[in-house]
Amino acid sequence: MVAFSRFVAGLSVIAASLAAPTEVAEKKVETRGEYNFFLGPDHPLSRRNLTGRSNTNYNQDYTTGGTVNFVPSTNGFSVNWNTQQDFVVGVGWNPGSNLPITHSGTFNVASGLGSLSVYGWTTNPLVEYYVMETNIGISTGGSQKGTLTSDGGTYAIWENQRVNEPSIIGTATFNQYISIRQGGRSNGTVTIQNHFDAWAAAGLHLGTMNYQVIAVESWSGSGSAQQSVSNTGSGTPPPPPPGSTTSSAPGSGPTGGGCSALYGQCGGIGWQGPTCCSSGTCKVGNAYYSQCL
Repeated sequence: MVAFSRFVAGLSVIAASLAAPTEVAEKKVETRGEYNFFLGPDHPLSRRNLTGRSNTNYNQDYTTGGTVNFVPSTNGFSVNWNTQQDFVVGVGWNPGSNLPITHSGTFNVASGLGSLSVYGWTTNPLVEYYVMETNIGISTGGSQKGTLTSDGGTYAIWENQRVNEPSIIGTATFNQYISIRQGGRSNGTVTIQNHFDAWAAAGLHLGTMNYQVIAVESWSGSGSAQQSVSNTGSGTPPPPPPGSTTSSAPGSGPTGGGCSALYGQCGGIGWQGPTCCSSGTCKVGNAYYSQCL
C-alpha cells in the first residue's frame, strides 16, 4: 500500500461500523514501520508493454526485507512470504482506469496480517486508494464515510489523512480512500466505478489516474497468494477534478507548479495531466506511461 503505514481500527470496529454506517468513528493511528512506499529510482518497479488494454502493463514489486517470493507473469502473479517488514506486490496498469477488474485465484494468510486489494494512486489531488477484497487483521485510522453495496457484497468506506508520509511524489500530505469488503473473497469482479462514485458522493474526490494494481500486502506474518488479473468492458480514466491543470500535447503543459513533480507521470495514452516536469525530464516508460526522472 504503501503509505498505508498506519492503522488502528480493528476488524471488530469495522464490523460494528458496517452495522451503523452513518456513525463517524475517529481513530488514532499506529506506526507500521520506517519503510514506506516511494517511487524513486532505487525501487525495483518494472513495467511491461503488452498489446491490448485488458493485458497488464505494470508490475509492482516493493519489499523491504524478510522472505517475499514474488513471481509476476502475463496478467497474473504468485507470491509467498514470511516477513516482519513491509511489502506490496502485484500487477496491473499504468495508468489505471474505471474498467471493471476481475481477479481470481487464492489468498491465504497463515499468520499475522495481510490484504488483497485493488490498489492505486491519483494526482491532483494526490490520493492513495484501496478496494480491499480480503482483509486479515489490517485496520485503518480515520473516519468511516458510509457503506457501499457492490458486486454481491457490502463495503465499509473510510477516509484517512496521511501527514508528511512517503508517496509517489515524495514526502507529502495526502488522503487515503478505502473500501473494505465484509467477509472477503479471493475471486470476483470489482466494478471500480461504483467505488469511485460512492467516494465522490461522500466528498472523496480522485484526481488524475496513476497506477492501479491487484496487490497483496503485509508487514507482519506469513502466507501465500496466486492471482490472475484482467480488466474488461468499457471505461476511461476519470476526468481530473474541477480546477486541476491539464494539457494534451507533449511540451504544452504548464510550467512551474503546474508541471508534474519528480517521479510523477507526464505522458502516455489516456493521460490528461501535465506533460512537463517541474524537476527532471519526461521519460517514456511505455505507451501508457511516461515519468519525470
